[in-house]
Amino acid sequence: MNTNPEHKYHIKYVESYDGINWQRDGLVVIVFANDQEFVISRSLVIHDRDRWRMWYSFLGQFCRIGYAESENGRQWKRLDSQGGTDFLTNGDSKMIESPFVFDHKGKRYMLYNDNGYGKTGFSLAVLEQG
Repeated sequence: MNTNPEHKYHIKYVESYDGINWQRDGLVVIVFANDQEFVISRSLVIHDRDRWRMWYSFLGQFCRIGYAESENGRQWKRLDSQGGTDFLTNGDSKMIESPFVFDHKGKRYMLYNDNGYGKTGFSLAVLEQG
């Protein structure tokens, strides 16, 4: 019998007009892909001209970076395989997490932590347009 506490984290939608008072209706925006996942966290959202884009960490057997898109910022479609982060899992990386995506001088970048929650540092990826 497993006596360890069980926990599950996911991302919910909240809204505020002043940054102090928040309206919470319990809307889960990123659901677990399978029974092995138990944490979805550390989301970052960017609004491009045609849609909202979200990168986040998810934890199952390994910690990985997920990706989702939305037309309205409330209903999201999980598209992990289209997030452009598959190449990050090469080698001995058991953990790729905590994405921070930003644009600079016409290019999109992602800072992220590797094994050990970034114990030895962080990495930088550049989106190749093409």
